[in-house]
Amino acid sequence: MKQQIETTRRQLGELGAMAAQNEAMERKILERAQDLLAEVEGKIDAARAEATAGEDAAKQRYTDMVDERGRLQQVIAQAKAVLQ
Repeated sequence: MKQQIETTRRQLGELGAMAAQNEAMERKILERAQDLLAEVEGKIDAARAEATAGEDAAKQRYTDMVDERGRLQQVIAQAKAVLQ
């Protein structure tokens, strides 16, 4: 019985350490996604102006940036949900 209690305590300690590592990684993910989002949003207005000029490549770059912004917003929302 005593060994089972010690095993359970050890496992709980390991789970606590893993939870702390998970939280730290979520914070890093959140921080990096926010940085990338700011970068994309800083470039998106110029890309929109270029896309209205009519070049297909410029239109594709703008579309890609809008898609990336959406993905980053989802990552940020998920990270915030995990951290709450």
